[in-house]
Formats: sequence, structure tokens, C-alpha cells
Amino acid sequence: MGQVLKAFAAPFLFAALAAAFSAAAHADTTGVEAIHARSAGADLDAVRRDVGELAALAEKHIGDKGLRQALKDFGTAPWVRDANGLHLWGVTVSGVSWFDTGHPELVGIDVSNITDIEGRFWAKLAVRSALGTGDKVFLLLFPHPKTGKSAVGFHSCFALEDGERVLCAGAFEDASR
Repeated sequence: MGQVLKAFAAPFLFAALAAAFSAAAHADTTGVEAIHARSAGADLDAVRRDVGELAALAEKHIGDKGLRQALKDFGTAPWVRDANGLHLWGVTVSGVSWFDTGHPELVGIDVSNITDIEGRFWAKLAVRSALGTGDKVFLLLFPHPKTGKSAVGFHSCFALEDGERVLCAGAFEDASR
């Protein structure tokens, strides 16, 4: 009778274990997929929310998967979103762009002296955000990549373990001004 019970229960146990493994494997991207599925449009509170959530999820993803794998993942959906230009980018503490899924042409360039439309040095703001010496979420004003008109963007950053680089989430309002 014990062998019959084992034979009967084995497929159910296997299915339950497979489901649990699948859920664990996808738990890391569930929050990111929720962000990817929505658009903040011109709602600046929603843009700010999405940036904060993406930064927190990216930091967790690095902790779970390691930096090398996470950086590969960050270049693909659901980590990048056309709506609001939501993406991840990074600078070194000295202001060199080292990672940018939204503007890969900047990688390797010293951006420490580049400002937004209103004169804010965004690399310095990123480092301050990551180190906790400035606003956790900061505002920049750049030309919208599709309309060319000024668009408000929010960014939030965190420091990597090496102490030399920060990684940020950024997005802008999708609205014409």
C-alpha cells in the first residue's frame, strides 16, 4: 500500500516543486513586469514612483543575480520601457558614464560637466542621490527624445559595492510642453 501511495503522490509532489521553483525564478521580475506594463504619461507622481521602484528592484536584482548577470538583464524587457523612457544608467563617482540602456552613446564619456536645460550637473546629483548626501529622487529637465520639447525627468540612484560606481533609474514625462 505504501508503494502505491508513493507512486500516486510522486507526480503531485513533482508538480508542486516545479511550480514553487518557477514562482521563485519569476519572483525577481514580477515587480519589474508590473512597472513595464504601465505608462506614467504626464503624471509626474507616477513617473517619480516608477523611478523609485525600478531603482529598488535593480538594487535587489544585483544582490540576487550578481552585477554581471544583472547588467545583461537590464538591457532587455522588462527592465527597459519605451513609455516615459524608463531605463537604468550609471556614472562613476568621478562622473564617467559606465552604463546606460537609454543612451548607450554616452558610455565611456566624462559627463561630469554636462548639465540639464536649467544648469544642473546631473552626474553630481546622481552621486549625491546614491551616497545619501542629496535628494534620493532628483529632477532634471531635458529635451524629450521624440518631441524635442523640454520634459521633466526624475532619477534615483544607489551605490554599487565597489564604492566607485552608482546606478540610477530614470524616466521623463510623456507630454508635450
